[in-house]
Amino acid sequence: MMDKEYIYTVVKEDFRTGERAKRTRKYYTFKPLAVGGLYTHLGKGYPGCQRVLSVEERLVPAYN
Repeated sequence: MMDKEYIYTVVKEDFRTGERAKRTRKYYTFKPLAVGGLYTHLGKGYPGCQRVLSVEERLVPAYN
């Protein structure tokens, strides 16, 4: 059985001014997010608001 892993490219954004940081980061999860969406509290290492710029999908083996 295979699970779908999502690899998102995210950038930190100030929700008041809309100003974005210069560097992007990768965020790996098994939960789908909306491209273009603004998310808070994505987890440790992703403080503040993060804007999702793009997504890649990859199949990985499930360890159930």
